[in-house]
Amino acid sequence: MKFSSVLMSAAAIGMAAVGINAQQNQPACSSIYTRKEILSLTSSEWNLVKSILAAMQRDGWFRWFAYLHNQWFGSIHGNSQFFPFHRRFVYEWERVGKMYNSGYIQPYWDEMRDYRVPASSPVLTSNWVGGNGRSGDRCVVNGVQANWMMTYPNNHCFSRNFGNNGNPSSWYSPETIQNFIQRDTTMTQFRPDIEYTLHGVVHINIGGDMYQGYSPNDWIFMLHHANLDRLWWQWQQNGHLWTMDGPNAGGGSISLDSSMPYFNEPVRSVMQLGYGNMCFQYASNPISRRSLDPDMDQRLAAALPKDVLAEWFPETAKTEIANITDNIVNSVNSAIAEVSEIINSKPFNPIPYPARLTESWIKMHGFDTAEVRKVENQSRKLIDILNKAKYRSPY
Repeated sequence: MKFSSVLMSAAAIGMAAVGINAQQNQPACSSIYTRKEILSLTSSEWNLVKSILAAMQRDGWFRWFAYLHNQWFGSIHGNSQFFPFHRRFVYEWERVGKMYNSGYIQPYWDEMRDYRVPASSPVLTSNWVGGNGRSGDRCVVNGVQANWMMTYPNNHCFSRNFGNNGNPSSWYSPETIQNFIQRDTTMTQFRPDIEYTLHGVVHINIGGDMYQGYSPNDWIFMLHHANLDRLWWQWQQNGHLWTMDGPNAGGGSISLDSSMPYFNEPVRSVMQLGYGNMCFQYASNPISRRSLDPDMDQRLAAALPKDVLAEWFPETAKTEIANITDNIVNSVNSAIAEVSEIINSKPFNPIPYPARLTESWIKMHGFDTAEVRKVENQSRKLIDILNKAKYRSPY
């Protein structure tokens, strides 16, 4: 299953039509598969993934995707091609995996749930993707890519070099990401809010191959970008399904008809899940082993004044719990009282500031340092507000 033969068959991949979307002008998918959070995979699903990853490494696919990402690096970062290109890129990876076994579905890693102490995540253990590279040569010796030798851009051991001397600093909390999803109204806002925060700090703090332009050498790349794509889809469903504005690769303004780098397909072809080749969805059920209750909206509404809630979390402010009056609060049933008791029973644990993007990362991507720091500082302002209100995060 060499990548050359699969590329020859790319045009043959298609989906049966059950309808046409007017904006996209593509057929609705006849069936839709679900991308799951990695820790919710069954043993048989994980064993299938592991076997296919080994085969893709053997046949040169890790090298190929690392090469593509590195070659087009300047065109797919720092502009509005970031989300559409990476949706198409992860889908292409998944499509190749399905050539080995149609049951292959790319999982995602909900990294925000592990934001406080990333290195303690069960995802970064030998049972899953493995941990930090060993002292000295930074070669990874456990997990799904244990002891692999990579061949792009040269022969080297597969490596990771966790930030902060092996104990990565906090990355971005679910509350911060929810703030972006609820407040941002344009891609010009949403793209840098994600790219300068969660996107960058995960790459940087995993380090090694993940720090480079050829980061798809590390399968965490696919887990990470599937998660970022999931967040984009959440934002799209918040009234921004066809929102695509801001700069295009190479200058000018992007539109739905702009061509994605390398793929030479219009941006509109990946905008709506469930149409064309985007025949997947993301699992919406809580991850049982990591689910938390009560939910974040209830906690935010209980902690923040209504005007502050409306400014930073406008969608949450519209919910019933955010608008109940004191009289109603006094008469609600015992279930609500139990929720409040749960919220306040645990000691207050402030949300830590997340890691910042390094100067070398900013330079590597050609970002405007002042714009990066503006986004970072705005996120820290939110953290200050939440901590001052003694908001108790469930995460």
